[in-house]
Amino acid sequence: MKKVLATVLATVLISLLSTLGLVSCSPTNNDSSVKMVDNYASIDDLIKDSPFIVTGVVESNNNEFVYGEVPFAITKFKIETTIRGEVSGTINILQTKIPEDPFIKKSDKMVLFLIKYTGPVTEDAYRMKGLYLGQYKIVGDTVVKNSNNNLAGDEEVLTSLDLLISRINLLGYEPNAPIITK
Repeated sequence: MKKVLATVLATVLISLLSTLGLVSCSPTNNDSSVKMVDNYASIDDLIKDSPFIVTGVVESNNNEFVYGEVPFAITKFKIETTIRGEVSGTINILQTKIPEDPFIKKSDKMVLFLIKYTGPVTEDAYRMKGLYLGQYKIVGDTVVKNSNNNLAGDEEVLTSLDLLISRINLLGYEPNAPIITK
């Protein structure tokens, strides 16, 4: 009985998250698999697959709320530099309260790899491409993994901000860049 209840609850949750545009289900060998996060082979693949890439500062605390029994947060983000895409000013970042999508924190300076959110949860918002893979802190002139991410270890230097921006400008936007599936 417990297995049946767990299966039913998992199916309902997957269906809800899929409807909200936060997971994708794809058939594999007549089986259904759920992908919570796009896993990129390299930072280059993330860059190619991101329609919007910006730097800026987190302006607000996370405004948490529940939609369809799923916890979310909307956070204000003030864009300082638009590296790719046409987006400026202060935007809303929509996140899900799951380990794969660690909340960005007020006053953090960040590089965000974004996609426009479309769905029923909110209007006029963006979400991180690859969830935790699409958010990096700017510390001085370096870009580091977001230490808010409890899936990662210590802050790891990715590169200098100038080198990352040069790399982004060198690589074009190629939707559906290669993604590693587990």
